[in-house]
Amino acid sequence: MKVINWFYLLGSLVVATATLSATNVQADTEQLPRMAEADIDIKIDGLLTEPVWLDIPYHGDLSVLEPDTLATPELESRVHYFYTKRGLYVGVWNEQDPASLISRLSSRDQFISRDGFSLTLDTSGRGLYAYWFGIELGGTMLDGTVLPERQYSNQWDGPWRGASAKVADGWSAEMFIPWSMMTMPQLTGDTREMGIYVSREVAYKNERWGTPALPRTQPTFLSRLKKVSLQGIEPKQQFTFYPYASSTWDNIPGEDSYKAGFDFFWRPSTNLQLTATVNPDFGNVESDNVVVNLTSFETFFPEKRPFFLEGQEIFVTTPRARQGRGSRGTPTTLVNTRRIGSPPKSPLVTNLELEAIVENQPSELEAAFKVTGQSGKFRYGSLVAIEDDTNLRGTVDDIATHVVQDGRNFGVARFLYEDATGGGRRSLGWISTVVAHPQEDAVTHGLDAHYLSTDGRYNVDLQVIASDVDDVTGAGGFIDFSYAPSQGRKHEIAFDYFDEDLDINDFGFLRRNDAIGARYSYEISESDLPDMKSRFTRFFATQEYNTDGKVVRSGLFSFRERLFENNSIFFTELNYFPKRWDDTNSDGNGSFKVHDRWQTGGFWENDQARKLSLSFGLFYTDEEIGGHSFEYESQFTWRPTDRFSLIFGLVYETRDGWLLHHKDRAFTTFDAAIWRPRIEGDFFISARQQFRVTAQWVGIKADEQDRWLVPAGDGELNRTTRIAGSKVRDFSISRLVFQARYRWEIAPLSDLFVVYTRGSDVPSDPSSHFDNLLSESWTNPAVDVLVVKLRYRLGS
Repeated sequence: MKVINWFYLLGSLVVATATLSATNVQADTEQLPRMAEADIDIKIDGLLTEPVWLDIPYHGDLSVLEPDTLATPELESRVHYFYTKRGLYVGVWNEQDPASLISRLSSRDQFISRDGFSLTLDTSGRGLYAYWFGIELGGTMLDGTVLPERQYSNQWDGPWRGASAKVADGWSAEMFIPWSMMTMPQLTGDTREMGIYVSREVAYKNERWGTPALPRTQPTFLSRLKKVSLQGIEPKQQFTFYPYASSTWDNIPGEDSYKAGFDFFWRPSTNLQLTATVNPDFGNVESDNVVVNLTSFETFFPEKRPFFLEGQEIFVTTPRARQGRGSRGTPTTLVNTRRIGSPPKSPLVTNLELEAIVENQPSELEAAFKVTGQSGKFRYGSLVAIEDDTNLRGTVDDIATHVVQDGRNFGVARFLYEDATGGGRRSLGWISTVVAHPQEDAVTHGLDAHYLSTDGRYNVDLQVIASDVDDVTGAGGFIDFSYAPSQGRKHEIAFDYFDEDLDINDFGFLRRNDAIGARYSYEISESDLPDMKSRFTRFFATQEYNTDGKVVRSGLFSFRERLFENNSIFFTELNYFPKRWDDTNSDGNGSFKVHDRWQTGGFWENDQARKLSLSFGLFYTDEEIGGHSFEYESQFTWRPTDRFSLIFGLVYETRDGWLLHHKDRAFTTFDAAIWRPRIEGDFFISARQQFRVTAQWVGIKADEQDRWLVPAGDGELNRTTRIAGSKVRDFSISRLVFQARYRWEIAPLSDLFVVYTRGSDVPSDPSSHFDNLLSESWTNPAVDVLVVKLRYRLGS
């Protein structure tokens, strides 16, 4: 409890100091042109042929932001805006030699090298939240949300319209963005203020141009967008009804099933949205990556279901809640909505053994409800989800049985106070979650505080966490500081404390508890160098202890990425890991010492704007108690036309001395070979019709080398000999996921899916060759499913 009090005091001091230090900064505000709805007749086809585009002024003051030279671009861009009571119209003309244009179709929200245009719109008017919209040459649309100060996310899709077209002297694009689909404060008076930022991607130069001139190498963004004012924008109520119907044929049991349900979205005002889903269908239209995780640390999978992505930003309490910002790329968050509908809890039935496919089957949802809104400087959100009971097949003492496991009930409540008066940002938030189940109840609480200085150089994010799982209470917290003294320079310092009883993983995600740690990083971004467009360098150090005082993580890291004039990229890394203790991989059977280790490698890729692009990588790593591993990576991407692409990636890894836990206090080292091929093929009939094929396979063959035991009093692992006649621990793994998907976007956010999915997890057979393992993964599927699903958006 002393730790919580310390964090609370520190957070209070941060917020108080921020409030006292705020200064009054008023940016110039531009009045956007307003048009009467009756006077507008625009076809969103990407061509600026309507007279209105000639009658309104344009903005062309873009700067080169990537690389961050801030120079004036050599080609002209003209961006036009006007608005009506229904929404914002955007028209853009981009000067460019037609021979250099790069037009490529892809799935929505996919980032690839091509010409494109994007707009970020801060509807809060205060730098607190925003939406972004992109239209690429060819017609692919991208969109998402932004949180301070530059936390971009593509996990939101809106019913807006956009199109692009090639013209004689370059290319042009149009957008129509309805007000009713976006959150914004309640209008007071007649004038509403927003922030606008636009950028243009020039693929053949591998550059991004934009205005205002806010490159990623300087600390501020959302709080410094161009201020614009609009008169009398108070959108009408929005009502959206998404019915769906799906049919599934499961080829393994030879059964078909049918399902129907609906999602419901109602926005009675600009600052309130109510969402519900009844009998939802969340599976089988998009697969996760194949992952083989033989460590004690859980793999994080991102959310992909539209219902949970809509309005999700209110539950993002700190930047660490985003994937990639936490320890080793995993988030720290109290709300991980992938827990909803995950496999059910293991039943409390003695000697029950479940089939592997049954043990990992997702839970069905009966319904879910969500409310998000704001009032003045307060924002809030709540979410409730109710799982159905699950029928589980298994055996008890070798006798087949069926067990019904109760579903879980999930709940979360979030409150956030934000103040951006005078520039910068100061906020204080609270979040509580509950997971209710007859076997146990899990409750968590979190207090978060945030501070951004007026000039953006100083930023602080803090969160204090407490948990109660069946009357076992835990606590912890973290604080992150960043300081950017100048453009292209940034320092970051982080401190963590999570006690051994903290448990937030019933609903949230935490890589490990029982940890006290500190991290420091320094980043240098340079541009316009001899023979280089830019260079990025990062130094990083980390030290982490468990609550017994043992070092459980330690490292010194260096990374450098170079962008050359021919748009090829080369990066290198050199990392050192001092001696430490491993207190997790023995599954509670003691701690053992890990040797100091080195890791190094490099990766090269050529210009991704080419029709054929290549990349290669080589990495070396010392194993934990001796031995080493080599990893070879390659990828070939072929885009002969704007409608077709083929990607083949291959990773091959050899490991000498690969240490894995066997059982109890026993470990084994292996000599292993690992293959990870990946194929992605896309063909677009049009910008709205896509046929996509993906296949991922992981094949592992591991031969036993030595056996080891964790000593009774902890320490160095002790080598043991294999008892004559005991089973050899050689093993193999063969896992495949194949998916063929046809998608037709009938209308905005209305889709027809036809999806075939085949997957396998072949039993271990270390005597088989890799080609046999691969063929068996196809001929012996554990999943063999065809799904047809139709979802249609109805409403305003």
